[in-house]
Amino acid sequence: MRGAPVSQNYRFGSIEIRTAERRVFVEGQAVAVGARAFDLLVTLIDHRDRVVSKDELLTLVWPGLVVEENNLQVQVSTLRKILGNHALATIPGRGYRFTLPVEDESAAITTPASRAKHNLPAALTSFVGREGEIRDISALLATTRLVTLTGMGGTGKTRLSLEVAGAVQDDYPDGVWLVELASLGVARLVPEAVAAVLGVKEQAGHPVTDALEKFVKDRQLLLILDNCEHLLEAAAALAKQLLRAGRGIQVLASSRERLHVMGETAYPLFSLALPNLTPVLAATFDADQLAAFIQNDAVCLFIDRARAAQPGFEVTRANAVAVADICRRLDGIPLAIELAAARVSAMSVEQIAARLEDRFCLFTGADKTAQLRQQTLRASIDWSVDLLSPAERRLFQQLAVFAGGCTLAAAEAVGANDDKSANAVLNDLIQLVEKSLLMMDVSGGRYRMLATVRQYALEQLQQADAENQARSRHLEFYLALAEQARPELSGPDQGSWLARLDLERENMLAAHSYVQAAGMRDGAAIGLRLVWALKPYWITSGQLMLGQQMTLEALAHPGAEERNVARSRGLFEAGQIYFFMGDYGRAQTYLQESRTIAHEIGDKQMQAMALQPLGMAFLGCGDVAAARVHLQDALDLAGEFGSKREISAAMNLLAHLYRVSGEPHSAEKLYRQGLALLRELQEHENVAIILLNISMVLIDRQSGEQVTPLLIEAASIINQIGAKRIGQSVLEVSAGYAASCHEWETAARFFGAAEALALETGLQRDPVDEAFLAPHVARVKAALTDAVFTVAENEGYELGYEQAMCEVHEWLVNIDS
Repeated sequence: MRGAPVSQNYRFGSIEIRTAERRVFVEGQAVAVGARAFDLLVTLIDHRDRVVSKDELLTLVWPGLVVEENNLQVQVSTLRKILGNHALATIPGRGYRFTLPVEDESAAITTPASRAKHNLPAALTSFVGREGEIRDISALLATTRLVTLTGMGGTGKTRLSLEVAGAVQDDYPDGVWLVELASLGVARLVPEAVAAVLGVKEQAGHPVTDALEKFVKDRQLLLILDNCEHLLEAAAALAKQLLRAGRGIQVLASSRERLHVMGETAYPLFSLALPNLTPVLAATFDADQLAAFIQNDAVCLFIDRARAAQPGFEVTRANAVAVADICRRLDGIPLAIELAAARVSAMSVEQIAARLEDRFCLFTGADKTAQLRQQTLRASIDWSVDLLSPAERRLFQQLAVFAGGCTLAAAEAVGANDDKSANAVLNDLIQLVEKSLLMMDVSGGRYRMLATVRQYALEQLQQADAENQARSRHLEFYLALAEQARPELSGPDQGSWLARLDLERENMLAAHSYVQAAGMRDGAAIGLRLVWALKPYWITSGQLMLGQQMTLEALAHPGAEERNVARSRGLFEAGQIYFFMGDYGRAQTYLQESRTIAHEIGDKQMQAMALQPLGMAFLGCGDVAAARVHLQDALDLAGEFGSKREISAAMNLLAHLYRVSGEPHSAEKLYRQGLALLRELQEHENVAIILLNISMVLIDRQSGEQVTPLLIEAASIINQIGAKRIGQSVLEVSAGYAASCHEWETAARFFGAAEALALETGLQRDPVDEAFLAPHVARVKAALTDAVFTVAENEGYELGYEQAMCEVHEWLVNIDS
């Protein structure tokens, strides 16, 4: 604010400026102008004989403050809307100049600057984070008359409103006034509460709203309507009425949902930014990284409130992971973090983190003087849920069965029934989003709950004795989706289906868990159907350990021991996963049993499928003769069925045997025959696999000039479909290729990236690929010192999958140039 101003009246045309009153009139009507905008206007008029630089304006209008230049631009824009674009000239590279001719100036008199009025309570705790939100909302108030902060309970809407109000109070000559609605239970009391805060008396025989309209007509003030959600219609009606009555009044509201008033701008308030910290990262924390970690908004809040409870509290390398875990699992909800931090007086952060499953019991009673809904996490969510209709409450509970969010189709499948249509589900879904209990990712078209809200909803679902019904519908939907996906995971749309299942992975695991725990009559058959449908996904996406666990649990389910096609398939899946994990002995056991059952029930196709990985398992165990017999039988049986896919797969594996047996020309011939079949079928993943196999043959034959285009094509396919399993092979083959080109450090780097990915996926090189790569790695180690090899390998290990694939592509593109 400027100091005590010299009082002068200026007039130009229909515009009058009264500096003593700090008001601007247009055609005799007072116009709302913020304090900073008014100071800027008077400063430009006072210096109208010259151009005033931006730096000088920032110093004069914001004395002692460091502000961004865009604040100045916002105020200039505001003034131009009132005075006209021609009133303030922008002089490029120099500053601004006031250009209107002043027609009348009154004599100057000096008056003290009036203080802004307000009833804002003094803060009892420091305000942490949200600097960006304060700037955003302050900027909105410069251009919008009604701003509503929306968000679920506990996100800090009230506190943020007060911080914004404190930041902008100088812009409102007639004050900033807080009206707390949380304690009101009757809609008719809303105008009364506002009148009481503003000191407005109603006139006999007239409603209090008449007196409020008269009061705000010529005043410039900010009205804060806090916690409107339970009196939404009354708050909205009053806000609309007052905004129409006076051009100088603005409203900043907070609510679980927007007011739905014309001209309203809703500002959704989300959880605090979360720390990205894992035990692996924390193990190498240095002082700078620790300092950066504690600057995270959620961590900052936890530390601040923990020190209030335990003054000596510090975040160290030892407890940083637990602090990060608490903030993450509490979804960055400020209220939840504050309640957790209050427990530091009696528990270690590690103990708090370990008990987060009981968060609704653990986090209670932090501040006995706070409103009940702010004393416990449960009460905060109760406050929102109590405002739902019965139908909305039922859907809210049902949506708790989803893990990792859901699509609209999935929500409709779980929420619709004989009495409720899909359209009704959509309407209720929209209401849950509006009321901040559900979030929607517009770009992905998915709905999700915060983990804390989901736990609450799940407890409510269980208490309503409706969990089994919701989970049964959930299972039915995801079983159908998995079975729809299986044939697509080897076709031209493989990439989009892999991406879709990536989003639904947690839901698939939840469906599997329900089958295993529910004790349903046909649970064994359903469980085996689900693992059969998902097996290609686990393998292609490189999530072998998850696939292994799911398959073994399904095979152990009561009733799954019956020797039928479902069990034969399940055993085949387990055997194939064990093979990819490099456990050839167990792979043989499961695959032999799968083949035996298939023979017993006369399923020749299943026998043919089992023969392929069984032959490779024999090869992994060193039994080349048995491997040759099984792989040749697999090719013969595939020929009987005439399946191009199975024929190409059998050709690929038999070519493997030729490679390891020292018959590279025969191997290459079979690979290329299989490649031609797969190109016809547009089986992109398998095309990439055979391209890699041909590349290995060519590298070993020292025909490197033919390798580059094959590897580039393979890498491009993998990047398009997102198959990490094959991406790992791209890294391994590229390491061998780099070694054959004597680019030793590049080879070590690619090898390190492949080893890191193997640790992540659980995928081990099959014996043929190991026979290719091992000699090349040995040559690299011989060419480099141990120290240089280790450095290059570790650099590759730390790259991450996406960066490693980018480096491979860049190297391949430039290798021949």
